[in-house]
Amino acid sequence: MSSFNRPPRCITIAAFTCALLLILSLACAKDDPTRPSAATTTTDAPDEIIATVNGSPVSRKFYEMFLRNGREELGLTADTEEGRRKLDELREGIVSELIDRALIAQEAGRRGLHVTPERLGQTEQREITKLGGERQFAAYLQTHNLTRDEYRAGIRDMIYGELLTEEAAAQSTVSDEEIKTYYEAQRRRSDPSLQLPERVTAAHILVNARPQMISQELQREQGLTGAALAAAVRGELERRRARAAELRREAARAGANFAELARAYSDDAATRERGGDLGTFAHGAHTRAFDDAAFALKPGEVSAVVETEYGYHVIKLAGREPARAVRLEEAAPEIRTRLLKEKRARLLADWLKEARGKAKVSISEAYRFGGLKTEFPA
Repeated sequence: MSSFNRPPRCITIAAFTCALLLILSLACAKDDPTRPSAATTTTDAPDEIIATVNGSPVSRKFYEMFLRNGREELGLTADTEEGRRKLDELREGIVSELIDRALIAQEAGRRGLHVTPERLGQTEQREITKLGGERQFAAYLQTHNLTRDEYRAGIRDMIYGELLTEEAAAQSTVSDEEIKTYYEAQRRRSDPSLQLPERVTAAHILVNARPQMISQELQREQGLTGAALAAAVRGELERRRARAAELRREAARAGANFAELARAYSDDAATRERGGDLGTFAHGAHTRAFDDAAFALKPGEVSAVVETEYGYHVIKLAGREPARAVRLEEAAPEIRTRLLKEKRARLLADWLKEARGKAKVSISEAYRFGGLKTEFPA
């Protein structure tokens, strides 16, 4: 989809086109109001144009490109009634999307918004990378009968949508009172996002003990195979468990410094330098065996040796926070972001709906699918 949120009337269609166009990240090459594009410098034959938007042509080959990729990505066929229905929705959504992109490019021109060469180049390279690199990109252009200039024109249209979105974001503000009103309303609805689950703060010492890795090491270093290898793996696992048990006894000793033990002996490179500190987390942050052991502890307690797929752990609980409601001041930043997005979406959706109503849009009869027939009568 473009950077603009689609009007509510297109929710079902948008679900199809969103999946398609996010994958392609490529817009139709249409009239560029601020600089020439392939669409404006090439004369299309009438049967190569599916629509005109305020006089700007929409090329058929971009419609066909989106349709082909959409059918493949979404697995749509015309073999069933349901498949045909979804294909019709996809077709309508693509035509509608291309109309929107033309309107967005034209509006960007009217507002004097320009795409810098740097931004165009960076965005183009990012899209090429998504396609797999220059070789895959060249094959993509050939498959869809696109020139590189046409591709760049499509990239410019995509950036125009980003520029208008950025303008809308700059015009939108959210007051503290709006945040408070939203918070109170969601709290009355028991919004799960305003509930913090029980959380614990813990540290751990890890003794690596992954059977597959141990097996590979023994094969490489000692050339073991078969039963001999299996026996050696079992023996090594037992030795590592014994090492973890010894570390557990040392950590549980009165006056022991858990952080120093972790820095000296833990195999977890991600937490070793900070004394094994895992921070504060809720259930589900780690493997089930690890979380179950951590949440069963009392602050200050050290667990028994806990086995996971990573090896053997010794866990120390530093603190526990019971489940509670999120306070207004904690929720405010996220609520502000959410409300700003909603305001921006409404602003852009309202603008696009108005622009579509005022635009002079002519759609070739073969492409006037579904609601487009009544929205843009012949």
